[in-house]
Amino acid sequence: MSGARWQWRDSGSACGHMQQVAGSGAYHRIQIAYRAYIDHATKCDGCRHGEVRCARADDLWDAYRAARS
Repeated sequence: MSGARWQWRDSGSACGHMQQVAGSGAYHRIQIAYRAYIDHATKCDGCRHGEVRCARADDLWDAYRAARS
């Protein structure tokens, strides 16, 4: 099962656009994965508060991206 999908959003009188949407279960998994990445990046000395990414941060980011696809 995919985590998120793209859906057309009509903007009324303006041009519409594509918007990424997710069901509640998928959205929850995406939130958890992103929170794990942010928590790590802000506390890890190797990541220097998100300025760079250590190997663990790379793994967490990959997990977040996988949850979104």
